[in-house]
Amino acid sequence: MKKYLLSLTLIILLLSISACGGSQADQVANPESASLTPTTDSAEIEPYMPTGGSFLAIYEIGLGPEGYVALTNFTSVPVTTRGQYLCQGSDCFALPDVVIDAGATGKVTVGNGEGLEGVIATKATIGELNPSDGEVALFVSENYDDPKALLNYLQWGSTPHALTKLAVDAGLWIETGYAPTSPNAIRLYRDEKSGWWLFEEAKP
Repeated sequence: MKKYLLSLTLIILLLSISACGGSQADQVANPESASLTPTTDSAEIEPYMPTGGSFLAIYEIGLGPEGYVALTNFTSVPVTTRGQYLCQGSDCFALPDVVIDAGATGKVTVGNGEGLEGVIATKATIGELNPSDGEVALFVSENYDDPKALLNYLQWGSTPHALTKLAVDAGLWIETGYAPTSPNAIRLYRDEKSGWWLFEEAKP
């Protein structure tokens, strides 16, 4: 009976440890559950290069011929954009090797970026960000047909778009979903409280 109780206790203990935290590989693949607090001064930390999960989020898009895509580093460590690609359909743009600090936002513009803060790249070759209809995707490699390479996705105005199915297969989007907009919209943004995508129109 004592041996049985001891074995049962060991099993329960092992299950508890497993439930409390996975391996280091699991934590890197799921950055939201990972502990990313730096142990030294952030200036001394080697910027992290995402390979299996996105540490950058698309929370805002400027629309029109001078539009932009805002990439926010939602972690507590600096992140490099090296090796990542921003796409709209088949039009893709290789991001430069730029470090985005923890909590900061870098903007990739399709125009010259004049008057914008935090610009990390201009003249991005992803086409005009149409106020009425479009999509944006962030990839971690040039494998644009690989769901595992897709890190972030947003479409607005209608569905489907060229990359919708890929985003659905990657588990980043639902087939019928799209952010609301209007022909007069100048900006799409994600509301912090509700999590809903909203749009801002040009003032008359």
